[in-house]
Amino acid sequence: MVRWDGHEIGVLSTLAGCIGITHGAMPRGWARSFVHRQPIAAMSCLLFGVGILLPVTVVPVRRALGLPTNQYDAEDPRVTYPKYQSLE
Repeated sequence: MVRWDGHEIGVLSTLAGCIGITHGAMPRGWARSFVHRQPIAAMSCLLFGVGILLPVTVVPVRRALGLPTNQYDAEDPRVTYPKYQSLE
């Protein structure tokens, strides 16, 4: 089950708001012409979108794989701490 915290909701609502405003303000077919006319800026926007979605996707994947998640959400009851071998 997905647990939605404040930062996930904030990230997704901000991204959805930006897309909604841009889609509503621009004419039909704006994305295709944007990619065709300015590919560097379009790639920058794509990387921005990927970077925004990483915190929302990485933590649940790490939790599902059993990897440590204490740096991301230490207050979560399902947090996994790293296991260190003793030096002896």
